Amino acid sequence: MNDRRQHRPSAPALLKCLLPLLLAAAVALPAAAKELNSAVFVRFFDVGMGDAVLIHQPGRCAVLVDAGPPGSGTRIGRLLRDKGIDRLDRLIVSHPHLDHFGGILTLPSTLAIDMVNDNGVDNPGERFFPAYRQWRQQQHYRPLFPGGQWRCGDILFTVLAVDPDKTRIEEINDSSIALLAEAGPVRLLLPGDLEASGRRALTAPPGRVRATIAKIPHHGKSAGHLGPWLDAVSPALSVISTGGATEPDPEALRLVQEKSGTVWRTDLQGDLELQIDAQGWRHVR
Repeated sequence: MNDRRQHRPSAPALLKCLLPLLLAAAVALPAAAKELNSAVFVRFFDVGMGDAVLIHQPGRCAVLVDAGPPGSGTRIGRLLRDKGIDRLDRLIVSHPHLDHFGGILTLPSTLAIDMVNDNGVDNPGERFFPAYRQWRQQQHYRPLFPGGQWRCGDILFTVLAVDPDKTRIEEINDSSIALLAEAGPVRLLLPGDLEASGRRALTAPPGRVRATIAKIPHHGKSAGHLGPWLDAVSPALSVISTGGATEPDPEALRLVQEKSGTVWRTDLQGDLELQIDAQGWRHVR
């Protein structure tokens, strides 16, 4: 008579089989934001037409994302000194355009930088880019890739997007690093200068880019896919970093005002500094 009973592995044997799968699943799980042990400060610099954002948890973390156009580093350096910051954990350049990397060349020479990150895209035709590249060679440097994640103090940073294959002059904005910083209950989204196609790609899958505070991509210069992007982000605060002779596109500005809780423009209101704690965020200045 044939014995049709199925063989059932013992519990140890079953665990041995499942262990690699369990470990793989654990590795794949995204990290979660930690509770804040102390306040985090975010400063959007008024650098004219450009971006520069400092994310700072005193005594624990200091990250500068972009440094504005040429000359901006002098003023940024003064503020860092006033805050007692003589070292950056990271300096991140979202993409190789002058209004994002130019200020690096006038940062104080005494400022220590543990790591420099950018998107790995060269733009040798951009003014001062060879000087930036030479400066970068003297730093601890590596490019960032999608899915990269690290903690700095109690802040969790995640690279949501970066496309190093977009190297043509007309598509470099869409090579931008899109960075999410999570501090306690607050999610801060810094999307560089993503244009319509980059914004569209960033909003899939749904819920991925929801954020409390968002910098408006590319200084509010264009409305391409901005409405759906803002619907996906649903920001309580939107910041437009702009200045000089260029004002935000009227339709883009209308969308930002319509779909944001509060709007801040550096060209009209200057620097913006926020404090984040366990209760949320508030204006410092």
